[in-house]
Amino acid sequence: MTQSASASDSADQHLVEYDVERRVQLTFAVSPEQAKKLLPASWQVASMPPGPSEGANFMVAFRNRLLTVHYNADGEARVGEQDRGAILLVFAKNTENGEFAFRVVRSFSANAHAIPGPYKNAQFATVDMEQGMTAQETSDSSGFERWQIRDDAGGTLRLLLRYRAGAPLQSGGEMTIFGGPDPAFFRVYRTDKASDFVKSTPNKVDRIDEFQFDSTIAEFSNIFDGTQRVISIWTEPWYLRHVLLQNPRP
Repeated sequence: MTQSASASDSADQHLVEYDVERRVQLTFAVSPEQAKKLLPASWQVASMPPGPSEGANFMVAFRNRLLTVHYNADGEARVGEQDRGAILLVFAKNTENGEFAFRVVRSFSANAHAIPGPYKNAQFATVDMEQGMTAQETSDSSGFERWQIRDDAGGTLRLLLRYRAGAPLQSGGEMTIFGGPDPAFFRVYRTDKASDFVKSTPNKVDRIDEFQFDSTIAEFSNIFDGTQRVISIWTEPWYLRHVLLQNPRP
């Protein structure tokens, strides 16, 4: 399903992209001092608000992009690349205006056409992954995620997750995501997604049967140094989003 550009445009924004993905996402509590090194000077590390990820300040999103549609300035659509990879984000506060938001500090993509990406910080990586689910008749289902992402230097980001699936909760909304070398650059996401939290420390949820996560990527050696704590893990069996940019000022 795609949507015309005019259907999502507003007076101040215009549609540039539509994505269909399947995701698994993890949040962590990591050293604020080390996470601050990944941010521009005008941003500081913050903790996520009350909810299933309360207290986290870092997120890793493993994404399996099934469809991308790009829109040009005239609203004409072009089918883009499929892609697999990971996005690493810091939850932060803009000290100039008090705004809280995620900032993309790095992304890894298996498709060279996705480099350097909209935030200008995507790197090429080889990706080996599996996603699956098993069930018998009406019995409870079990899910499986296996990811290995290897950067050009040979560092890896790995996840193995086996879990008891629950009924996903559908939600929609709008969020602003910042990232890249320009501290002020952002994109607006209008999403329709389903979320199944298989682990939430604040909400005392744990439906995980097997879990392994590690990183040997040099850039994040001080983030994943063994002191990080997993706060939440959730799967998104569907993640649909319209991506908008601000219109240029006249």
